[in-house]
Amino acid sequence: MRYLILGCGPAGVAAAKAIRGKDPNAGIVIATEERDPPYSRPLLTELIAGRVGRAAISEPQAADLSELGIDVRLGMRASKLDTAGNRVVFSDGTGSAYDVLLVATGGKPGIPPALRIGHPSVLPFDSLEDTLKILERVPPRGTVAVCGPGFLAIVTSSALRKRGNGVVWFRSDKPRHGYPIGGELEANILDSVRNTGVRILDGHDIAELREVAGGLEAVPTVGGPPVRCDAVVIANERSPSTGFLAGSGVETGAGILVDDRLRTNVPNIYAAGDCAELFDWGSGHSRINFGLRSAIKQGRLAGENMAGAEKLYARETSDYFWILFGPALLDRIK
Repeated sequence: MRYLILGCGPAGVAAAKAIRGKDPNAGIVIATEERDPPYSRPLLTELIAGRVGRAAISEPQAADLSELGIDVRLGMRASKLDTAGNRVVFSDGTGSAYDVLLVATGGKPGIPPALRIGHPSVLPFDSLEDTLKILERVPPRGTVAVCGPGFLAIVTSSALRKRGNGVVWFRSDKPRHGYPIGGELEANILDSVRNTGVRILDGHDIAELREVAGGLEAVPTVGGPPVRCDAVVIANERSPSTGFLAGSGVETGAGILVDDRLRTNVPNIYAAGDCAELFDWGSGHSRINFGLRSAIKQGRLAGENMAGAEKLYARETSDYFWILFGPALLDRIK
């Protein structure tokens, strides 16, 4: 049996190890567009803050993949899925056949139109490669405009302040995915962010970015004076990476639609983690459950089901909400 996993994040790693546990002789390939060996994404802000070094962010759960006979292929971005031929084509023109496929490609942050200018100091924040560019291009004491509505913008703003940067957070709108915070919890979190020295422009996005002498000038969407800054860090929520599925027949909504076994409408294709969209019986509609804990849980269950199990995924609000927005977040801000 040939298993192909797209993505080497927590869902992909958990799935590969679950498959190996049930099928000791299977061929398992993980293909990831990342050029770096697996790392812990939640620690990227700690790297920005200077609290850990690069070696500390290696993903411990992935340390034994080679020993388990799991083939990890870096720099492989899926560009097309041929469901009839059970084959994935990659951006370099190569391909990989499979008997069972898991899509665990995660997501990418959206870039607002005003920031699509190709300036070297406009920096998306999502990967280790992005993190290293931020550390290289953002002056240690410079001012940074952070753009984004939710969790990632909060921890990014906090990390930059710990690094010594001045931070202006353009807090545009509520997150589209997951559970937007509100009420007393939201107030407490925002107060904690302000107490670190972050200036919050609530309800603002960046309408225009101008290059001026000595830096950049960000114009808020809802009036007010432009904000002078040395760099802009885009910390938007991640949207599922599903573009390569166009024309494949795999059904998508906001993410890849899966049933309670994490199987898509194509019987030998599964999806897990930040790219998967599940029906939420509590709310009565489908949603994407972002977060490390749910990604691991989904990946493990998907891997077991790919190898012959028929387990059902039990979604828990705590997998996302309290892990991200509870006391742990307040601790990370301080």
